[in-house]
Amino acid sequence: MGLKNTKTEFGSIAKALHWLIAIGIFALIWIGLEQAGMERGDEKMAVRATHASVALIVFVLMSIRLIWRFVNVVPAHPHSMPGWQKLSATLVHWGIYVAVFFQLVAGSMTVATGGNPLPFFGLFSIPLPVAENHDNHEFWEGIHESAWIAVAVLISVHVLAALYNHFIVKNDVLRRMTTGVKN
Repeated sequence: MGLKNTKTEFGSIAKALHWLIAIGIFALIWIGLEQAGMERGDEKMAVRATHASVALIVFVLMSIRLIWRFVNVVPAHPHSMPGWQKLSATLVHWGIYVAVFFQLVAGSMTVATGGNPLPFFGLFSIPLPVAENHDNHEFWEGIHESAWIAVAVLISVHVLAALYNHFIVKNDVLRRMTTGVKN
């Protein structure tokens, strides 16, 4: 397996980015749900800071992955796959990109309109050029607290489709992002 993608499978860089982002997104959902039920205080602030720090990592990885996608060939869908499934796969894939970036922006805006910089594991903070504003903060917080559901639904469809292709159709769709295609 090479670093770059081929016409039949993803390269090691795309695979690493895919799985690191997946881990990051699952961590963000889990941390977000955990902190949602916590009482206000220092512990909740620490959990929120961790959530924001992981989100920054996911943002950077997603940006790299998107650039990598544009400078690399993208493996074609299997020829035997019906056209509607090819279109659905493409729409879900791009939907995940849009939904994740939107969710990351909504989270960043929630922090910034609350008058805070984006923390990174206590090492440094990134101030955003956004004014503190209670109404805007409530708006972005409402979006951030509900938009993760779109991310979760799209990822669920993505995972179920990969499993369907692997176990039912028995093609290389899942293998090309994991162990590699069969020879």
